[in-house]
Amino acid sequence: MTERGRPGTGPGQPGEPDERGERATTLLACAALVGLESLGLLVAAAAVAVELAVSSASDPLGAAVLAGLALVAGLGLALAARGLARRGRWARAPALVSNLILLPVGYGLVQSGRWYAGLPVMAIGLAVLVLLFHPATNAALDDD
Repeated sequence: MTERGRPGTGPGQPGEPDERGERATTLLACAALVGLESLGLLVAAAAVAVELAVSSASDPLGAAVLAGLALVAGLGLALAARGLARRGRWARAPALVSNLILLPVGYGLVQSGRWYAGLPVMAIGLAVLVLLFHPATNAALDDD
């Protein structure tokens, strides 16, 4: 029971602000999308590593570097997603930069005839950028 006498209506309960204020749903949606991007990179890194291990790649060093870069980028985005979920202002910069990079990557995929991959890449990148600069996200990140 809370001070009002009704269960589930006090601070820390769903729908009520906690001691740091209510989290913006736009910020949580942004963190979820960045986490999805992170998961995609980690899966790509694992796929490249497995392919490198089970087959004879024409450029094994290049494949190893690609797997390593995808792993590092995926882990970095996972940290950024965690930071956004915890309302860390520092996490906005890596999320912004990575999603600015996604837009021309997606455009290049569309131009090369791979619209089925390019359009979702551009849509996720654009959605994260819009959510990063939404007024509710700004308020949640600026709230100390």
